[in-house]
Amino acid sequence: MRIGITGKMVLVLLATSLLLVGAMAAAINWSFQKGFLDYLSEIEMGRLDQTEIDLANIYRREGAWDFIASNHALWVTFLPIDSSQEPRLDNDSLGATGSAGLRRPPVLPNDRTGLSTRLRLLDVNKNRLIGPPDTTGRVVLRPIELEGEIIGWLSLTPQTVPANSVDKSFRDEQLKTLYPITAGALLLALVVGVPLGRYLLRPVKAIARGAHKLTGGKFETRLDVRSRDELGQLSQDFNTLAETLQRNERLRRQGMADISHELRTPLALLRGEIEAMQDGIRPLNQAQLSKLLESNLQLSRLVDDLYDLALADAGALNYKKQSLNFAELLNNACSAAENPSMKQGLTLKQEIPVQIDLYGDSRRLRQVLDNLIKNSRLYTDAGGVIKLSAWQDNDQAFLRIEDTAPSVSEEVLARLFDRFYRAEGSRNRATGGAGLGLAICRNIIEAHQGSITARPSDMGGLCIDVQLPLSNDLTST
Repeated sequence: MRIGITGKMVLVLLATSLLLVGAMAAAINWSFQKGFLDYLSEIEMGRLDQTEIDLANIYRREGAWDFIASNHALWVTFLPIDSSQEPRLDNDSLGATGSAGLRRPPVLPNDRTGLSTRLRLLDVNKNRLIGPPDTTGRVVLRPIELEGEIIGWLSLTPQTVPANSVDKSFRDEQLKTLYPITAGALLLALVVGVPLGRYLLRPVKAIARGAHKLTGGKFETRLDVRSRDELGQLSQDFNTLAETLQRNERLRRQGMADISHELRTPLALLRGEIEAMQDGIRPLNQAQLSKLLESNLQLSRLVDDLYDLALADAGALNYKKQSLNFAELLNNACSAAENPSMKQGLTLKQEIPVQIDLYGDSRRLRQVLDNLIKNSRLYTDAGGVIKLSAWQDNDQAFLRIEDTAPSVSEEVLARLFDRFYRAEGSRNRATGGAGLGLAICRNIIEAHQGSITARPSDMGGLCIDVQLPLSNDLTST
């Protein structure tokens, strides 16, 4: 039989109630027994007032306890007795000869509480003089005083069970009250546990239903967040997961369409040019062959970018890291981009120190620099400026590439590092590329334990900030 979460919760509440009631019963029973027996001991000690007075008076005359030591017949005469029994001996009853003056043992009192088997007389040093020895280790002591000085002790072993039927009845009545308490606790656990379990498990079941929908590909599924506790946070995390899955699925579909489109353009151009030359429409000469080669190079670059991106996603992109001068790498990248920038009417400025030593893959970092500079050249209006700045702060190296107008919107900034995304929305590779460069840059920078972000530039265009650690613990592959 399969028990649901609600049933399990009810069973837990029932078991907890039983344990609590059992523990409470044990505690109450122990407390009651101890308190009740202490109460009985106090009552018995109160009955020994006359015994203490009688013993003190005899001790005053005799000056020692020799008169009663080992004299059980005399000892029982000092125990509390019912009025129907013989009276206890007083000073005159002893006579001048003390304990030897007794001619016959007194009649024992009606000892219903077993006091004679639990009471003993001790001397001032608590050595037993008369009475049964204690075997429990629990005694109640009462001093016997004469003129302000302690001359002996009365030692009483408390009762272990109620002494009479009235005491037993009182104890039993107290313990019987636990039975309705136990039944009430179990009933309360059932009455409260079922609706409480359903209420508490409602968001859990909603999350379970949502998870089933996600496994079926319904990434648009969202949960209502109605609380701020752990379950509410779990629902919020579920919504974040669903949103991420939906976004990744959208990017996957868009990526497939973009890849098809990007591959179709150079392939269609190659096919058209080749068919035109076969039909004699275009001459087979060096100019036409150069066009075919250019289309082939575009296709090769796209395939290489896709391959690098796939390796980066799988964590298998090859890195050969070593100590290098990042400043020198920047200067070489700027020198290579200076002539293309001038042809586009752009001014390339740089503020780069002489030395920035860090640990990384020079070929991959150069790929990042070339992509970032090329991105600025493609999207900066003629007559504009591209500025590269680099500096070192503690154990971090910083690079900033910013340009002049046009700028980008907040919506574009949020998607700038997505693959196949281009700000102008064109799918023309000649003007905007395939939209893979910045995505590859982000993967390479993150593989170096760094970060790359984009924001509007103070110069009116786009600003890319790169942060790299001067050293890291990644092993080179």
